Amino acid sequence: MEQPLKQRLIGATIIIALAVIFLPMLIGQKPMQPEEVVIEIPKPPEELNSRILPLPEQNSDLLAEVKIKKDKTVVISKPNIPKPPKKAAVEGLKAWVVQVGSFSDKKNADALSVTLIKAGFTAFVDPGSNPKGDIYRVKVGPELSREKADKLALTIKQKQKLTKAIVVQYP
Repeated sequence: MEQPLKQRLIGATIIIALAVIFLPMLIGQKPMQPEEVVIEIPKPPEELNSRILPLPEQNSDLLAEVKIKKDKTVVISKPNIPKPPKKAAVEGLKAWVVQVGSFSDKKNADALSVTLIKAGFTAFVDPGSNPKGDIYRVKVGPELSREKADKLALTIKQKQKLTKAIVVQYP
């Protein structure tokens, strides 16, 4: 193709592209104004019936006064150590679990727990300690009645071949 013909085609293409881009802007409609959305927020209730209770006010009693003298000795005066709160016993609610194993190694307890969970039981590891060191008990349950826990122990003995499963009160 000849050079002047190429230039005319390129020029015509540019003019058409500009017309396609800018002509709708010049001829088109004005942009629409966004509509105002009115949201009515209801008034808060006068009395709020909530189960959440506020915390009681805390006393800012000092436990002790600590003074450091110039000779760098520490003097502690007026110790006020509060008594620990009494634990309220939960009466009437007893739970039972089946203890299937007791291990001194946490890995062994976790392995048995995972095996029982895969078999469909609700198993967990209950950590504790004795004079010889840490101990990890694998338990299944809890059940609210002793009869159900006994049946669960029998099922575990039959299906999992854990002959030393015993029923104990929990917690």
